[in-house]
Amino acid sequence: MDWSTLVAPQLRALKAYQPGITAEKLRRESGLTEVFKFSSNEAPIKPSPLIEAAMCAALGNANRYPDAQALLDKLAEHLGVPVASLALGNGSIDLIEGLVRLFVSAEHNVVLSEFGYSAYPAFVLGQGAKIRIARSGANFGHDIDNLLAQVDADTRLLLIDSPTNLSGAELAYADITRLLEQLPPHVVVVLDEAYAEFAGNAEKTAKLPQRYPNVVITRTFSKAYGLAGLRVGYAIADAGLLGYFHRIRPPFPVGGVALAGALAALEDSAHLALILNATRSGRQRLLEALAEEGVTVVAGTGNFVLADFGPAAKPVYEGLLALGFITRAMSAYGLPTHIRISIGAAAEIEMLIVAIAHLLQAHLNPHADQRHSALVTS
Repeated sequence: MDWSTLVAPQLRALKAYQPGITAEKLRRESGLTEVFKFSSNEAPIKPSPLIEAAMCAALGNANRYPDAQALLDKLAEHLGVPVASLALGNGSIDLIEGLVRLFVSAEHNVVLSEFGYSAYPAFVLGQGAKIRIARSGANFGHDIDNLLAQVDADTRLLLIDSPTNLSGAELAYADITRLLEQLPPHVVVVLDEAYAEFAGNAEKTAKLPQRYPNVVITRTFSKAYGLAGLRVGYAIADAGLLGYFHRIRPPFPVGGVALAGALAALEDSAHLALILNATRSGRQRLLEALAEEGVTVVAGTGNFVLADFGPAAKPVYEGLLALGFITRAMSAYGLPTHIRISIGAAAEIEMLIVAIAHLLQAHLNPHADQRHSALVTS
């Protein structure tokens, strides 16, 4: 059957989002027993005993629909915002998709940044709307003047990630407020702050919707809180805006076990600090090691680094994969010489550094001894 004849016309040409290679997939296909994932910007530390206990307890109520109020109340207290200005979702990307659906129709356009998160365009095209691209600035970050220049009478949404998913480039708070001050009132800004806890603006940007009702902040428990598998995100927005948003949302978008885990994570500040400290120290170690190898790293914040390996990028990426190290090639962004590397556990980072050094040397001297199968266990 030709299903394309039944699919909505604006959806026929869309391509599905391609997630990174999973550790399980690489094990199945390669036969490797040890695999180290540095590709999806996940925390390398498992949930704390407090978080695990809360999730296990929630399983006892799995026969009941979940109640999100406890998490919403705790989030409001934690952020210093009214509880009516909060909404939960199945990860922050679920909330972003919903916001696009709420505000954007075929007669509109949405302004995106040149190197913004690659998942955004499909949401816009799925509404039959047009995309206007603003050229990015330094370090593949956002340029405020370029974003403003793309806004016209038909622009309904401006969607940006800060820090960015590509490089970790972060907009300064003054630049964010300048953008909001200069935008016309018919434009809604969605500020995707998935990496907020690793950056410097989180406390101040959480209050922005109280001052600028046309901005929505989205965040997640997937990164700094280390709960990527639970899929819990939240939005901070004007209560009136959320009144309409809730009309298009499915009932119970977050499961009870996930709600319990996120609530416990908010209460376990020591575990959050453990992840943040491990990320910062691991990031610094990786930055120093890459610099010693002459690899250029793009300045940014986040739990990853974006490194330019030049002509060695492809053999390094493929060589790492053959050794069981999953990183993220940036060809999809039009950056074939760049590899994004998440911050893993300290011992895994040391093994990765050894592997990268060996592969770079092999690239410079292709006739050197290629015996490197023991790298992952040495």
